[in-house]
Amino acid sequence: MKIKILILLLTIPLFYVNAQNTVNDYLNIPGPIKLNQKEYKLVWSSHPNENYFKQEYISSNENVNRYNSMVLVDFVKGDFNIKDVVDQKAAELQEMKKTNPVVNYQIFENKEEYILDFLISENSKDGKEILIAERNIYRYKIISNGKNKGVLLFALSERGYPENLDSFFNNLKTNTSKLIEAVGNYKLPDIEIK
Repeated sequence: MKIKILILLLTIPLFYVNAQNTVNDYLNIPGPIKLNQKEYKLVWSSHPNENYFKQEYISSNENVNRYNSMVLVDFVKGDFNIKDVVDQKAAELQEMKKTNPVVNYQIFENKEEYILDFLISENSKDGKEILIAERNIYRYKIISNGKNKGVLLFALSERGYPENLDSFFNNLKTNTSKLIEAVGNYKLPDIEIK
């Protein structure tokens, strides 16, 4: 049951509107986050239940509802098998791929961590136009420091919109490994739940 709850929380598509006035740093992460020569500031957070924490970071010139680049940090308390977590997300993407040819993913394993690099899209109702293309690089790690035992997700999300889809996909082709390396080599923050 725990794994299903985790998967539901970590697999919610990023196509939603954030509406919240108060931003709490639930995970006590010093900011801003510096990744791939950009600075990201905490702009949105959520703590929907006692075990789940979600924080979103964007650059100061970005809008959380229509961003080009965002860093996400999620943490779910519990005792999980990290391979099961990654496999469940991959199964969800495989299912999405059946009805959306844009969906694609690859998995990388590094010691006790996994990186899931995937592409999803939100399409027009007739399926002929891409409204949002989104590339996500999810880095999963088990945290086991006392009371903060669980799964940490550190992620970079990049989006393309109809007016810049060509450059988005060209950048995707030329910077695929660069972004994976940036996320994979990032020194993960030590989280401390407040």
